[in-house]
Amino acid sequence: MGFKIEINSILRSDNYPELERGKVYSFEKQGSRVFFDSIPVWLTNTDWTARAEISIVSQTLENHTLKGSFRVDYIYQGDEQQTLSNIFVRMYAGLSDPNIYLLSSQAEYQLALESGSLVRDSLQSEGFIHAAPRSQLNRIANKYYRDKVQPLILVVDKKLISPQVKWEPATGGLYPHIYGPLNMNAVIKVEKIYLADDGYFHL
Repeated sequence: MGFKIEINSILRSDNYPELERGKVYSFEKQGSRVFFDSIPVWLTNTDWTARAEISIVSQTLENHTLKGSFRVDYIYQGDEQQTLSNIFVRMYAGLSDPNIYLLSSQAEYQLALESGSLVRDSLQSEGFIHAAPRSQLNRIANKYYRDKVQPLILVVDKKLISPQVKWEPATGGLYPHIYGPLNMNAVIKVEKIYLADDGYFHL
């Protein structure tokens, strides 16, 4: 009888304020996911700031605690670090957030409350409703909602959504797409947003 081994490709930790290329460091993390031991993995801070490419030297899993050591192979700096950090935030931070987000006009929101579900034209034209991770709300708001009267952020609990949700590539990374009308009981919070003095949102 076989068993499933889950693999990590990123070590997230704030325990390494200083890194030196070629140096070996110890690590400990909770969970049953082990790391690749034949190819480099990434080291990031818990806020997804890219730190380095590392190689796992040793690892031992006991009672859902993984202990081991890694060698620093390459350290990210400057523009390269910022670019990779942005990618990690787009691709992974949204996946670990228990919520997804939609921007809405007041009129659309009120209509959805009355009917019990939110329906958009994109369901007919594309088959799904566009949602977003929090990290993309500022970009979307400034692109599509600057001319709306008192736009809203709808905070949606992923566990309460009735239709299927798929994370799929779009501009800037992976986005959650809702394949059906959004049941409004999944909306757990509504946030008002306001334009700043420069005429833009700063979310």
